[in-house]
Amino acid sequence: MIKKLLFAVTLFIITASCNTVEDIDYTYSVDKVWWTDKIDGNQDSYTQFRRMNFIVLLKEGVTRKIQARIYYKPVDASTMTLYGTSPELEVNGNDIDNNLSFAIGVPNKELSRDVYDFSIEIYEVNNSRLEAQSDSQHVELFNNKFEESENDNPCHVNFWWSDNYDRNNNTYLRYSTMNVNVFSNKAFNKKVDVKIFYKKSTEDTYKLFQSKNDYQVKGELVDTLKYVFGLPELKLVHGQYDFRIEVYRTDIDALVAIKDQEDPLLNDIEFESDEEDSYHYKISKVWWSNSVDIDADLFTKYRDLNFDVDVEENEDRIVYAKIYYLHPDSTDYTFYDSTAVFTIRGTSALDKYAIGIGTPRTELDSNRYNFLISIYEILNVTDKSVEATVSGDVDTLLYKQKFETLAQDALKKKKK
Repeated sequence: MIKKLLFAVTLFIITASCNTVEDIDYTYSVDKVWWTDKIDGNQDSYTQFRRMNFIVLLKEGVTRKIQARIYYKPVDASTMTLYGTSPELEVNGNDIDNNLSFAIGVPNKELSRDVYDFSIEIYEVNNSRLEAQSDSQHVELFNNKFEESENDNPCHVNFWWSDNYDRNNNTYLRYSTMNVNVFSNKAFNKKVDVKIFYKKSTEDTYKLFQSKNDYQVKGELVDTLKYVFGLPELKLVHGQYDFRIEVYRTDIDALVAIKDQEDPLLNDIEFESDEEDSYHYKISKVWWSNSVDIDADLFTKYRDLNFDVDVEENEDRIVYAKIYYLHPDSTDYTFYDSTAVFTIRGTSALDKYAIGIGTPRTELDSNRYNFLISIYEILNVTDKSVEATVSGDVDTLLYKQKFETLAQDALKKKKK
């Protein structure tokens, strides 16, 4: 009985000790508060949308996960109501600025026309203890005018991605087209300027990509704007990217619509460069066959040039080849012929290809020629990419190969 009691006491002490370690009350504070992205389409000082930005400080040199709870009330009300809770965010200590933001308005709840006060509370994830909150010094949180978008000359942005190209199928796009429509459910009938921004997801500042000025908005009659991200418009290195669409009334330069990384289709979109979005090809083997040499002088009027193309991924790829030859009196290769499209798979030796050199194709006058093989993959209708080459400079079977014409092959004289 005594042993059981001692064990229970020991277990209680260990458990209490562990709980104490896990439940340290760190020192948090809500620092600077400010608003951005105010949308006031009718310029009456009542906004349909704003983004609340604030900085959270953590004194101790640790990293913790937190959430912010945003509360609101009309200025004449006596109690606050929960508006929303932010996603989890990992914050760093040593009083480093940890930037948080929260959207008031679409895609969150719209507020009816009134003047509102707000407050911010900070909690650690999976802990109900209040760690920090805004106070009366944060004057930006008081007396904020809001109204619903339908009463604010609303403009709407519709967008979608198309023509995604991911050559190596690793989910990172080489390029994609962002399609944008700006429209209004009412007779807006205004010209707007559309600005497209992008940034790496790890960065804080957006970069302007392109602008479209004087875009006419007439109700739901819309023209689609297209923006190509990735080559050839913009080279994006391997990583995740956020995008942002801003729409301004041209006549008064007032923000009337916005879409940004809070929409999952504009958040953490994966891109990479053309060099990164590729397969590695090689011409693994070259050989000749079916030689025709009537006069037995080692100068052939015809031969099949065989080659085997490999690719690092064990899957089907559709390619074609171009063959070039180099006359000994020339410094530049001359195009000889192009193959039909053919399929290769991985390192299989069964997908070899052959093309005839000499009669009945273009004849080669009696001489010694170097040859070059280039492999292309068809990416789309207009874009083709050179994947691998091999020539007489590196392969002796393509170096100083003896050819002659049909007429020369009939002569009975020995060549040097």
